[in-house]
Amino acid sequence: MNKILVVEDEESICAMLRHCLEGEGHLVITAANGQTALNWIKEIRLDLAIIDLGLPDIPGLEICRKIKDDPKTRTMPIIILTGNNSNVARIEGNLDASADLFLNKPISIEDLKKAVAMTFEKSAKKKLLLRNSLRTRLDN
Repeated sequence: MNKILVVEDEESICAMLRHCLEGEGHLVITAANGQTALNWIKEIRLDLAIIDLGLPDIPGLEICRKIKDDPKTRTMPIIILTGNNSNVARIEGNLDASADLFLNKPISIEDLKKAVAMTFEKSAKKKLLLRNSLRTRLDN
């Protein structure tokens, strides 16, 4: 069972995300603001974070940066939710915050399921590659 943190301040969107992800067999932890999200990240090992770009206290990209800057959490994949269709947010998110994927709101349940599955698949491949690389170094 994968543990997913959903950081979303709009209650209806958060409830939809939770329902969809729990229906797929994931354990979902929610946070309505950035500070609560950062507290959860310190407390438990998560497999994925889905973060709204526009939160009331800390911008979503700042949370993403904090996750990616910490050696304990830097490999955790992050999906950013945004109502902003501009490419500026995507460019900044990819260059400065290392977000793994951007999804525009409103998001369909099917798109969410596909994005989460694809993100977990990509993450598993990265971990396998890293494991094999470390094994090769240790063998030499």
